[in-house]
Amino acid sequence: MNTSAIIVTYNPSPEFFDSLNGWMTQFDPLIIIDNASKPETCSLLQQAKNKGNIEIIFNETNLGIASALNQGFARLINQGLDFVFVFDQDSQPAPGMVDTILDTFNSHPNREKIVMVAPMVEDLASGIKFRYLRPRGNFLFQRTDFSDQVLDDVSVVITSGALYNLKAYQKIGPFRDDFFIDYVDTEYCLRAKQHGYAIVVTGKTSLYHRLGNQQKKQIGPLTMHPTFHSPLRWYYMNRNRIPMFQLYALRFPHWFFYETLITSYGFIRLLLFEDQKINKFIALILGTLDGLRRRMGPISDSRKALIARND
Repeated sequence: MNTSAIIVTYNPSPEFFDSLNGWMTQFDPLIIIDNASKPETCSLLQQAKNKGNIEIIFNETNLGIASALNQGFARLINQGLDFVFVFDQDSQPAPGMVDTILDTFNSHPNREKIVMVAPMVEDLASGIKFRYLRPRGNFLFQRTDFSDQVLDDVSVVITSGALYNLKAYQKIGPFRDDFFIDYVDTEYCLRAKQHGYAIVVTGKTSLYHRLGNQQKKQIGPLTMHPTFHSPLRWYYMNRNRIPMFQLYALRFPHWFFYETLITSYGFIRLLLFEDQKINKFIALILGTLDGLRRRMGPISDSRKALIARND
């Protein structure tokens, strides 16, 4: 199995370039898709391309994570490849992660129906390990925290760190370009499960990844981790949640109940701890309205101005 990878970039930090040599030694081909970073960043990417076996696609505008992934997947399919790892620019695989995920896929008894294999995700800054959503009957759900085992029947995983089956991708269809960012991975996971594919997570390896800009906050004995997402992210999250509910609430009620609870919890954390409350509340309202009106794609300049008005 050829080991290929796609990294989507948008003004990555200097640490990304420090680790780029490590990426190059693990993957061939390594495709970087840049979503209109600053000229100085593009110059650094071009220098990296000249030093190693990297293919870079420079987009003239920010097309969003979904379109960038679709670009990369199409390129690899045209090259005859069947599998690809996907990484965010701020993610780092643990040593041996790639081999462990490949071994998990190859040894799985039902690998022809696996759409992706993901690692356990850890946020080293906050000390949080990601817990994975699984159905518990038709309506109830459970979130599983585990290690040193393989977990089947997972409902959703994040894109970064996962091994994608490109043959399954061609049957399921592309990521939703109109989502731009947020819920892109969740929508793809639930659509894959609708098509009868399985999502597998191995706890035998980890991906180190920042889960938002989480900070630990304490109220008496209660510990919370608000994400401190930007107002722009609040717009996309609340807009894209509307079509997600319309598409998948009845088909996956356990996910719908979980999503409703976690959304309410996130709003409480915003009110208690986060900054830019007015801007984020405006973004929430505008995003919800645009979702109901099916105004998708990149946020309009007029919406951006309304959200930023109270900065």
